[in-house]
Amino acid sequence: MTPEDVLDLIFHELKMAEKKHPGWPDDPVHGVAIIVEEAGEAMQAALDMYYRNGTFRDLRTELAQTAAMAIRALLHL
Repeated sequence: MTPEDVLDLIFHELKMAEKKHPGWPDDPVHGVAIIVEEAGEAMQAALDMYYRNGTFRDLRTELAQTAAMAIRALLHL
């Protein structure tokens, strides 16, 4: 993937998340908790890929979702 492809994927995930969950926590603690939850899902996808025949696609999606939530948190500071 090119850097442009990566950014497209992240912003696609951001748009989907904003549509599905239009609200965002008012405080940074809960906003960062959302990022941490996504990062945990990315870790699980990495473990699955390494140990349990998980897919690269699943890991890529979870990483993009983590990045999208980090952007969302920054937008709501």
